[in-house]
Amino acid sequence: MTTKHRLTSLDVLRGIIIVLMALDHTRHYWAITPFLPTDLDHTSPAWFFTRWITHFCAPLFVFLTGISAYLYGEKVQSKLLLRNYLLSRGLWLILLEVTVINFSWQFAFDVVFLQVIWVIGWSMILLAGLIYLPVKLLAAVSLSVIAFHNLLNDSEIISAMGPQFAWLWHLLHMPAVAGQGTQLQVFIVYPLIPWFAVMALGYCIAPVFTLSSAFRYKALASCGLISIALFIILKVSNAYGDPNQFEVQTSAISSLMSLLNNTKYPPSLLYLLMTIGPGLLLLIAIEKVSDLNPKTLWLNWLRVFGGVPLFYYLVHIPVINLSSKLFAWLQYGRTVNFLENPETWPALYQPNLWLAYLMWIILTITLYLPCKYYLNTKRTSQNWLVRYL
Repeated sequence: MTTKHRLTSLDVLRGIIIVLMALDHTRHYWAITPFLPTDLDHTSPAWFFTRWITHFCAPLFVFLTGISAYLYGEKVQSKLLLRNYLLSRGLWLILLEVTVINFSWQFAFDVVFLQVIWVIGWSMILLAGLIYLPVKLLAAVSLSVIAFHNLLNDSEIISAMGPQFAWLWHLLHMPAVAGQGTQLQVFIVYPLIPWFAVMALGYCIAPVFTLSSAFRYKALASCGLISIALFIILKVSNAYGDPNQFEVQTSAISSLMSLLNNTKYPPSLLYLLMTIGPGLLLLIAIEKVSDLNPKTLWLNWLRVFGGVPLFYYLVHIPVINLSSKLFAWLQYGRTVNFLENPETWPALYQPNLWLAYLMWIILTITLYLPCKYYLNTKRTSQNWLVRYL
């Protein structure tokens, strides 16, 4: 199996990730709810699983970024070039997050959101230094951070650091809103720990993509199945790994929801086992399907989206935001803002999950041709800006 074919399977998986990501963002704008979809006291199976399926997006995308970094290093055969790429790309992503992307979320700068693009950028910057460690040592460090960061007591650490340095720990591990009561509020959604370790772990596992398909399938399947088994054992026993305890409910579906309800901010050990484990198995399945029929239409669609993930990300947010605002103005005479208190929403407003799914499908179809055009342009253009999107 060629390297090009293996990269195609990575693009397909990236395509699945960003299409699912768009579902979450479409739901967020077109069917915003006064409750969290993962709040078991108020949600329903439909709302819960619509949100839960999108939990796979961030962990797998960050993990794949680590794999891609390693494969880029193999392509250029230079740690220096890889380091410079990671540094420049990371800084570029951070800049986009605090400018273009933040404006797209709100069409304003009422709040600065530090989200997934931000943490990918910083993780790439850290990885630029970590690539000089032996792969086995880096793997041990990454696994340790992922496995044991749940032992950190955020409150005690912030108390020890003092209020003047609390912001630093919020950036590192504890999500928070900084600057409350001031003109500039910063919502730290994605702290750096353990996301940088997820990317570094992807970098460490990437060498299997340079080996035979038989060995790669065996290695990825073993890691995936061990992750899933470990997740089930730890979750059912409530031994360790997530603050949300598993409880047997009155119905099988409710018990399943309790099993799958794990913490994303920051991602707990169980959250990462639950998402990355099945993701590795899915990657194997994609490669095998590609082997059987590489010209499958849906594979080609997903490969297009996965080939331009940053372009898709930059475009889809303002499209969803603007379209939802126009619909709300026509329907209710005003917008429905996720930053507002639900009590101030229009009296006639009711979250409609079917509407969110419909708009998600329309969005996916609408953005295919622009993404395909941009992918072709990106492959032939020498412009650095085009290639960096």
